[in-house]
Amino acid sequence: MFKDFLKDSFFFTKRYYGYIFGLLVISFILVILAVVILLILGILLAMLMGVDMSTAALLNDKDIFPFLSSRFIFYIILMVLLFIMWALLVLAFIQYPLVKTFIKITRERDIYKNPFGIYFAGIKEKNLMMGLKIVGLGLLLTLIVGPVLFLGIVCIAFSTDAVNNLARLVLIIIGIVGVVLGVYLLLRLMFANAALVDKDIGVLESIRESLKLTKGKMGFVIAAFVYSIFVSAVFQIPLYIVDALFKTETSQESALFVILSLAGFVFYLIAVPYFIVLQYLPYNILNSYNKGVNHQDGQTYNTDEYVIG
Repeated sequence: MFKDFLKDSFFFTKRYYGYIFGLLVISFILVILAVVILLILGILLAMLMGVDMSTAALLNDKDIFPFLSSRFIFYIILMVLLFIMWALLVLAFIQYPLVKTFIKITRERDIYKNPFGIYFAGIKEKNLMMGLKIVGLGLLLTLIVGPVLFLGIVCIAFSTDAVNNLARLVLIIIGIVGVVLGVYLLLRLMFANAALVDKDIGVLESIRESLKLTKGKMGFVIAAFVYSIFVSAVFQIPLYIVDALFKTETSQESALFVILSLAGFVFYLIAVPYFIVLQYLPYNILNSYNKGVNHQDGQTYNTDEYVIG
């Protein structure tokens, strides 16, 4: 599987290199446009409410308690609600079509697809429910993986302050187990978002789907994950070198530092389409493998039968 992964990663990058760049640029422009519109709406809302945004006006407001006026607090609440609504729109009209496009173009080698057509068709779907599901899945995955990793890291960090060797050993063991278990859960659930977007299923169903895809395939998942990290680190080496060579403030202000920094950034930017392919290709490979196995066995799978194991 890993050999196919490497071969296909170069194949899809070569085929859709320019398209991936174009999609990223379009998405970036749309995000910037969304931010600008949100700022404009915030300014208009402040004008309608008669809220003076200047620091001097806030400090001179006698109703400030302890720092903000009641009117300004109400304005902040409205802006938070507006931001949440705007974030859902960005997820539904920008992130969802982008993820859907990257999944579809890294699926079949023999079928050439129009990435821009897939992307704009995804925008036309107006799938606001998908935005809500993406947020819900993100929160649920954070609640599942976050506490385990946090416990492991905290135990390792505080092990040096333990009163005796036994307590230190216990904390180190708990910390290592927590980190390993957290990484394991992260790898098992890393395809839930792709399954959610690709198959338009529920949040819990997407988690079951990720568990199903990765069951018995952890060798491939770990290899693909490590390879992706390694490739990303390699392309960041020029940035590390520039940072190591120019450590003083005076040198960082020089033209050479700016030129080398830009060169390092461009070098990394060139590889971004390959990173995108590496992110979504494993999901399609696992899907293809599972479909092949299920077809050979002549059986259909029940997602409720798949558990962490």
